[in-house]
Amino acid sequence: MINVNLLPKHLKQVREPGYWKLVAVLFPLVVFGTLAFVQFTRSQTIANLEAEVAELQEQKAALQPFIAQQERLQAQLSELNALLAIRDQVQADRIFWTAEISGMLETLPAQGSAARPRIDMQSLSMQAVTPPQADPERFEGKGILAEMNVSGNVVSTEVLAEFIRALEDSEDFGVDFQNASRQEDSGLYTYTLNIGAFAPEAGSQP
Repeated sequence: MINVNLLPKHLKQVREPGYWKLVAVLFPLVVFGTLAFVQFTRSQTIANLEAEVAELQEQKAALQPFIAQQERLQAQLSELNALLAIRDQVQADRIFWTAEISGMLETLPAQGSAARPRIDMQSLSMQAVTPPQADPERFEGKGILAEMNVSGNVVSTEVLAEFIRALEDSEDFGVDFQNASRQEDSGLYTYTLNIGAFAPEAGSQP
């Protein structure tokens, strides 16, 4: 028996394949399942990271006393290194003041038969120059390792000039004249000099 559908096309029932219904049902499920999996994975990752952070914080708290002790030891080591550096610098650039002063006193004019000293020193101050320095305008441009400021009284400008010449001729000292003035009451002259102790030249014995 043959069935013929004589209804117009717009009234005819169209029978669609069954797999479209299956796709329409499964597609939302797949989408929601994927989103749920991504959300679960993200939540799990965040939870793992938070657990690692908490563990690291616990480890940091446990190590804090050791960290503080290490910082104290580092500070003590820095202080010790600074002291050692100062010690090494002093040892390398030390000045034997007694030898320097003795050498300078040997340049004083001879006393002779005068009743009073022809020249005296009322004050003497010394300052180390570390490292040794040279100034082309002072002490013949030679490097000095110490500078002495000397002041006192002298009986005449001739005696003072003799002292200055002795310093200028010395291989160990240079002189920078400051001033000299006559005292009306005593007739003596007051003077002030800067004396530089030369640093040993390269290759010479200190």
